Amino acid sequence: MVSPAHAAKWGEATATRDFYNAAAKLPWDKQLGDWTDAQGKAWGRDPFSEMVVTAEPYGGKVRIDVTGLVNLWKTRNFDTNGFYLRGLEGSSVIEFHSLQSGAQELRPKLVVLTSFNRVILNPVQDTYLNSTTYKPLGTQNKLQVTTYTPILLDFDFSLLPDGEVIENAYLELSVQKLYRRDKIKVGVFEITPAPRTSKPAEIKQGLASSYSWDNGLNTNPQVYFASNFESRDWEEGWSDGGKMGEVISSGANKYEPFSGRSIAATMGKGQNLALNQRFKFSENGIPEPEQAYFRYYLRLGDNWNQVMSGGKMPGFAGTYNTAGWGSRKPNGTNGWSTRGAFIKTLKQGGDRVTPMGSYVYHLGQGGNYGNTWAWNMGNAALLKNNTWYCIEQFVRLNTPGEADGELIAWLDGRKVFERKNLQFRTSDKLKIEEVWMNIYHGGLDPSPFEQTVYIDNFVVAKDYIGPVNKD
Repeated sequence: MVSPAHAAKWGEATATRDFYNAAAKLPWDKQLGDWTDAQGKAWGRDPFSEMVVTAEPYGGKVRIDVTGLVNLWKTRNFDTNGFYLRGLEGSSVIEFHSLQSGAQELRPKLVVLTSFNRVILNPVQDTYLNSTTYKPLGTQNKLQVTTYTPILLDFDFSLLPDGEVIENAYLELSVQKLYRRDKIKVGVFEITPAPRTSKPAEIKQGLASSYSWDNGLNTNPQVYFASNFESRDWEEGWSDGGKMGEVISSGANKYEPFSGRSIAATMGKGQNLALNQRFKFSENGIPEPEQAYFRYYLRLGDNWNQVMSGGKMPGFAGTYNTAGWGSRKPNGTNGWSTRGAFIKTLKQGGDRVTPMGSYVYHLGQGGNYGNTWAWNMGNAALLKNNTWYCIEQFVRLNTPGEADGELIAWLDGRKVFERKNLQFRTSDKLKIEEVWMNIYHGGLDPSPFEQTVYIDNFVVAKDYIGPVNKD
């Protein structure tokens, strides 16, 4: 059975033919959505229930029995992404009223009969998917179903009474329009976003696993540099790029330390820059490498809420103050960069979550600005506020003349991104110049209010580092 649990739920304003969450750039495995059938098979043909739909059964109402599926979800404590309705047979195009319909009585409903109650639930979100458009359709007042356009419905099952037996459950949909006077058989499946690619990777341990809380990790011959910001001379090794962070052991915004002191980086209201520090290999007596790893721990403060724009996070760079940032397009000889990126904050349940990714200047980019690639493998990288996360990135520069560069990211030891066949350079004079500890709002839009992040346990190495050993 494919697990229904996923890092991000689909959203009526962001689910499209290509993405189950376009705002976080989290793709379906197959265009027009992913589902599980009654046999637990991804994209299977055996519906949990089905019904032949005509123009006006039940006086314009269509009722589809979903008792078995709702009871299955009950055994999972309703950990579900909702109903996926798709046409199985027939040529009709039927439109139902959606959650956006003006009349309450026309909106979709899930009617649940328990041993003691009759509960009517309205969707918390609904939409349909159409292969002819990349745009979301969840704000329309209709839901269209054919053999090529599925309907997605999600309900808040926490409103059901606890402990009562579910004796019957059915979806009730109101017909809005029938384009062809024919019948269509509609099947009900379970929405299961990306059952192939959203499977979480195994946690990968690395160099840090042999050192309790990173103590002594800096002596490992595979480590270029390590700092947990505990010493008084913690600034040694860093080049001030314009804004240094403040070392703290306590603070506001529900701050809790990871391990002793950490860096606090604050983006003031009306500002873009929170942090701009650089670890330059050559300035630390290290020949610039062609591949490297770096890891840091990141905590988004309680005041972090990206409502206007995405922005930049720490990453590798070889700009040489010439190209690879700020619309300075790489030509193979002048620079490159693979900074991290944050995407606009989303609501998920009662939490704010911020999708993470990479912002990359490379030879394959189309325009003057770099490409933003979401970290969307496995459970993706959706960061909650007030939580420490282990972020690690690896870059290998391409052989000049070849497209064999590579970029990988891990979150808490699980791989969340991998991109191969990249070209950063045509000359071997370009190397990895630095780890660019940059946190920047935008684009151009300044932050509408003060926002803070915290950083700890920074390591640069020749080999994979992995999460801190907390024993």
